[in-house]
Amino acid sequence: MGKIKDRYAIVGVGESERSRNSGTTPLHMALDAARAALNDAGLEAKDIDGFMNYNENDSCTSHQLATYLGVRPKYVKDIQGGGSSTEMLIGDAIGLIEAGMLNTVLIFRSMNGSSGQRVGRGYDPDMLQSALPGGSYIIPYGSASPSQWFGMFATRHMYETGITKEHLGHVCLSFYEHAQRNPKAFLHGKPLTMEKYLETPDISYPFNIHDSCVELDEANAIIVTSAERANDCKSKPVYIMGMEARQCHPNAHYWADLNQVASDYVGENLFHSAGVKPEDMQVASIYDCFSWVVLRQLEAYGLAPKGEVGEFVAEGNLRMDGKLPTNTAGGMLSEGYTHGMNNVLEIVRQLRHEYKGSERQVKDCEIGICTGWSGPDIAGAMILRN
Repeated sequence: MGKIKDRYAIVGVGESERSRNSGTTPLHMALDAARAALNDAGLEAKDIDGFMNYNENDSCTSHQLATYLGVRPKYVKDIQGGGSSTEMLIGDAIGLIEAGMLNTVLIFRSMNGSSGQRVGRGYDPDMLQSALPGGSYIIPYGSASPSQWFGMFATRHMYETGITKEHLGHVCLSFYEHAQRNPKAFLHGKPLTMEKYLETPDISYPFNIHDSCVELDEANAIIVTSAERANDCKSKPVYIMGMEARQCHPNAHYWADLNQVASDYVGENLFHSAGVKPEDMQVASIYDCFSWVVLRQLEAYGLAPKGEVGEFVAEGNLRMDGKLPTNTAGGMLSEGYTHGMNNVLEIVRQLRHEYKGSERQVKDCEIGICTGWSGPDIAGAMILRN
């Protein structure tokens, strides 16, 4: 992207209740999240002229949300997408504001991800190619879910670097520990020990249930506007220092090269555009659909040395008193799963110091990184500051 440093900001965040069975529609949950974000920003629905959302054919449309909020938008966008879609749509929103077409954009993700349509539950043989590029080459042989696809990459990476199951477990333990401080985390009150983690049977090697995101019914919303307009909002703005919306693996059939992931191509431009270095990061939201995905991204972004990322997490560096407190609400492994948007909400709140005076606040954090991961094939990230 062009030079956008500090020119745009996230001014509102909100969420619905999260549960295994919402008993309501994605539209209802989206309204709850949108109203919470509007209240957070001190805005009214009429102040929003753009609405965007990403979905897997499991949600309401942006136009529907605007209608039920009582406004006529200038622009709506609904895309099919999961991880890294938040960063992509924030990039799109910035571009439209920069072009003078919009002023303020609300982006949301709403889904009954537990009681309704669930992600990665196998695919119809007639849809092999649409499940993922070239799916007809691997799905008939039993590789039919994200845990199996990512597991191939994880197993190769573990072989090459010496990462162990215990290292994956340290990621899980760190995020479960964070969830115990967050009453809204789904696994709040359910701490995890290494003994319990290692005793849990694998679902698809190297992942067990603790390595996997918590699929729930919930909605999240964020509001993006210019830095100038952010000054008129009730909330403390969190400024976007740099962004890479969506970079790609060199090969659409990405399992043809298990040694690369799209995240490898994000970091250099990201840090350059923000004018900072990986070691400047004080808090992080790292996309965590599976525990190994966190390790691979820490390495890709230079947040932990290559070949040493296992020891980095084993030393407790993802915990509150570590070098890089990460996914401090519990992340998708233990708070909830909206393809990454809940992690954006948390880093915004951390950078605002909303938890000041509690054990939940990362002390004196001013700058952080938030990453998105659609898979080994597509990734994006943002650097944010208070």
